[in-house]
Order: sequence, then structure tokens, then C-alpha cells
Amino acid sequence: MPGQAYDWTCSVCSSTWVIQATGTAYTDMDIYDARYAVGERMGYPSCVNPTYGCMSAQCAIDVLESYGLKVRAEFVTFDQAWTVMSNTTGLINLQGMYHFMGCRGVTSDSLWVANSAQGYRGVYDHLTRSQFNSLGPVQLFAILP
Repeated sequence: MPGQAYDWTCSVCSSTWVIQATGTAYTDMDIYDARYAVGERMGYPSCVNPTYGCMSAQCAIDVLESYGLKVRAEFVTFDQAWTVMSNTTGLINLQGMYHFMGCRGVTSDSLWVANSAQGYRGVYDHLTRSQFNSLGPVQLFAILP
């Protein structure tokens, strides 16, 4: 996951990551061009902007669904997130971070994330139970088959 160019674009970066990781669109496009296209479709400045970042969870859901992906959004515990991320990809939004990341999978004791802001609030590529609990509540946007 390349770093985000602007501190307010984590939802765009993470949504683009999911769209590319699922092979849905932009698989052969420059990452920054793909992010621009996703940001435009998400709705700049009504859904994502420099003042607030992503304006609502619905904006993230709507952009993924506009590419034909089916999304289930819910607030989850660490164990629930670990179970879901063991089987599918999606977005994770840690409300205490005000930050979206892509869901890569799991390890034995952490969630493997695609983080466009490496090191922000101490999170790099893995999200531990302790980090999850301290940065929650957490909303998970699972991609359904």
C-alpha cells in the first residue's frame, strides 16, 4: 500500500486498495491515477474533502458498491473482525484513529491491514488486539461473495 498523498485521503486509498485487490477495476492503472478516479467517484468534496476526510461510512459503502462489490458494514469486536478478515477483504475504520485501512487478512494474533499511513497512531501493517481495543469502536466493511 503506497502512502497517501494527503492526510485526509485514507478512505480513498483504502477503497482503491480493495477495488484493485479484488480485481474489480484499475488493476493496470497507476496507483495515484486510480486513487483519483475512486476519489472522484466517491464524491469530492461532498463525501471526501480536506476538512473532514470521509464524511460518512455510507460514502465508503457507496463507492465500493458502485463498482459492483457487495458490502456488509457492522461494528465489531476484535474476535469478530479476526473471523471476518480470515475469509474476506474489505475496509476497517477505527473510530478512535479516524482512519480507514484495507483488510489483507490475519496472523495468529493480529489483523493484517493495508495502511496508507504507516505508523499513524502506532499502526503499521498489523493491528493487535490491544491497538484495536484502544482505537475503537471499530467498523468493518466486509466484501461479500
